[in-house]
Amino acid sequence: IVKWLQWSQYDMVWIWSLIALGIVVGATGENGSKPNTTEPTTTAPSSRTPETTTVSPYTALDKTITDDLQNILTTYERECIGNSEFTRNLDLIRIAVKWDQGRLREKIEARRDFDVYNEQRILIERQIDERIEALNNILPTQEPNSYCSEFYLKQREALRNAKSLSNQDKSNTLIINKAICTINDNYNDYFLY
Repeated sequence: IVKWLQWSQYDMVWIWSLIALGIVVGATGENGSKPNTTEPTTTAPSSRTPETTTVSPYTALDKTITDDLQNILTTYERECIGNSEFTRNLDLIRIAVKWDQGRLREKIEARRDFDVYNEQRILIERQIDERIEALNNILPTQEPNSYCSEFYLKQREALRNAKSLSNQDKSNTLIINKAICTINDNYNDYFLY
């Protein structure tokens, strides 16, 4: 239920897109009435009837959503390698692309769910990169082969490997590897009382 109550920037984009589509349809006067076509100026009867190429707003929206889903696939196809959760999310998009216009609502939900997942993934990975950068700045200040040096090297390695994990596991790894080394290597154990 909480998931349905959260609105992301992508949800707002879709809402504004739908509103804009409604305004365009309203401005063109397409409300189910006969389309405005020009009549031929000749007085001779014509065997050819004028054709209209009006696309319904529903069809246009379906095409837009389908194109967006296809764009997600082409954008992230290579990025998901080695990450089973990311691959599962892209597989759902791959399935949704094939749905017909009758499942438009489900396509929109698939897009929204992917956007929420991907937004969280990007945020966590950015935090991981920031922590790795901080560790890269801390490590040169440590005595080589000291306890703290080894401690921070293990953290950095765990964070590098975390990128192939699920979002939940990435978050857990990040929390665990934000710890600060509390052992002071400058003192000999003999002097600790």
